Amino acid sequence: MGLGVLLALFAGSAVVVHVARYWRPLAFIASVAATILLLWAVRGATSDPFDLFGITFTLQPLARDYLLAALALSGVLAIATSFGDTRRSLGFMFWSWIAWLVALSVNDFVVGVFAWATGLAAMVIAMEPRRAQRVGGAAYFLVLIIVASALLLIGNRFAELYPLTPDQISLLESSVLFLTWGLGLLLASVPFFLWLGPMADETPLPIIAILLGLGQPIGLWLLYALIGQYPRLLEQSNLLTILTYGGVAAIIVGGGLCAVERRAARLMSFGALYALGFILLDLSRGTLEGTAYAVIETFARALSLGLIAASITIARTFERRWIKSLALVVFLLGALNLVGLAPGVSLATRWNLLLEFQATDTRIFFAILLATVGVLIGMTSFVVMWLSSILQRAEPELEPVAVPSSARLSLRAQLRDRLTRSAAQVNERLPQPFRRITRSITQNWRALAALILLLALAAFMLWYSWIPNVWYQRALNTVGQLAFIR
Repeated sequence: MGLGVLLALFAGSAVVVHVARYWRPLAFIASVAATILLLWAVRGATSDPFDLFGITFTLQPLARDYLLAALALSGVLAIATSFGDTRRSLGFMFWSWIAWLVALSVNDFVVGVFAWATGLAAMVIAMEPRRAQRVGGAAYFLVLIIVASALLLIGNRFAELYPLTPDQISLLESSVLFLTWGLGLLLASVPFFLWLGPMADETPLPIIAILLGLGQPIGLWLLYALIGQYPRLLEQSNLLTILTYGGVAAIIVGGGLCAVERRAARLMSFGALYALGFILLDLSRGTLEGTAYAVIETFARALSLGLIAASITIARTFERRWIKSLALVVFLLGALNLVGLAPGVSLATRWNLLLEFQATDTRIFFAILLATVGVLIGMTSFVVMWLSSILQRAEPELEPVAVPSSARLSLRAQLRDRLTRSAAQVNERLPQPFRRITRSITQNWRALAALILLLALAAFMLWYSWIPNVWYQRALNTVGQLAFIR
């Protein structure tokens, strides 16, 4: 399957899910179908290069693996969102991947930056500004996208001009400086993290998980593709040192902010900043093994944010205590993986880093441990709040809902009402035993689907943590196939 067909499937799936959001059962079916279709399409996509106006597009093995994991998580978050009454942001969980697919497959840094920024800007539309007389988080983020994109393009231009002055590295130092500013703004690395809090206040949790867990790492992909094109960025600059300092600062600041935060959106954002620090530290090694560790940490970070967002979204949608309790278990699995305490891949990679710092700089070693304790304190406090809400909230009594007459309904509501009446008429023609079964499924399909989704997430998380060596070997193999890594 070629890249053009893949882009068409992405666009078609996003349109279908965006339109289906008006009716909850149709939104659920469309989300499941779109997720399965896109996973099948990406898995069957070819790696043959495609040229367009002198620009080559090709889907490399690591990009395909990343797309498979990202689309699976996006689909899970879309399904969790389809259970609720507010589904305005449902289609945007697939819209951005049209642009991000281009960013992952193009061999031109300029086009990749524009595609990455376009996908990030699409997420801004899904945000929900709440401040009437002051600039909110959505506006902050939109301005940062514009400024950071310009900085990245300037840094790329300085790298292109460097051969004109081979005896001086001023252009190369300027290139690294602008690349650091641009990526620092969009990755929310220290000290560019101030937009995280306002953005989180105006963004649904699934959008935060996709934006921070899946959209942000594409910038690191573009950076390493640029380094492959201009190896002098590593050989003749202090880029690896900048990554080291940025990683340590992100861990410390993220852990400190999590320790005093109780709001779910901000807790997710600051936890993502904490996990980003380990990715930067792995990349700062400048080795094949370090890059493989960074890939593992990226996937672990995205998986943790996806589980946290899905579990909280489902718990806020349903009032049943057993669903809230099961969602809390899934939240704990994701939180432990984010902190790095769950047995599995992230624990192995972080322990490897801690042993290195213990041997080289004990101050950084203890600072990282304190930051980890801070994230654990924040997650524990949120779990205590969750448990208290479960114990205090009584089971709601179901009351009949009055359905307004079709004469006062809009065209969309009339169509939905007709479909509901047609399904009821078909159900009346069934035998009595089947009628009871279908009526029971119709009344409780959301709870049943939520139960299946939560159990699947918990089972996958346990399986993922059980075989860390398999994930490491897979990451090492795919990273080793990258042309710009070799």
